[in-house]
Amino acid sequence: MELQKIRELLEKYDAGKTTLAQEDMLREYFQHNEVPDDLKSYQLIFAFSEKSRKPIMERKVQLPASEKGNKYLWTAIAASVILVVGLFFFQNKPMEMNDSDLGTIQDKEEALQKSMEALKMVSELMNEGKEDLIYLKEFNNTKNKFIKTE
Repeated sequence: MELQKIRELLEKYDAGKTTLAQEDMLREYFQHNEVPDDLKSYQLIFAFSEKSRKPIMERKVQLPASEKGNKYLWTAIAASVILVVGLFFFQNKPMEMNDSDLGTIQDKEEALQKSMEALKMVSELMNEGKEDLIYLKEFNNTKNKFIKTE
């Protein structure tokens, strides 16, 4: 009769529907009773879960006292002091905007020259991007050879 009850509990266990008390009953059965050959695999499972359930620390670990702690503490304090002193003495004061600071150019020829330089720089950057599109065009040509879209 007991073996039949154990088999029913194992079916529940496999389905994930056992309670902790029922799992304890199974663990007790597989530890202390003679187990049939067809249930030997369950005996291994419950023996492992019993061993992993009670971890034992065999020795105490003593960590050495560290002198580095004070070293890092003083380094952190020194860095904080330097940061506070730097913020106090070297803080940026707001700058006032003048007409001369706006970057406007009064001479028409100079303004034209600067504009041409800026447009040339933009053109060069766009042409660099355009060079990479050649590879994309070649890829599309090869793809169209194999895949007919019409």
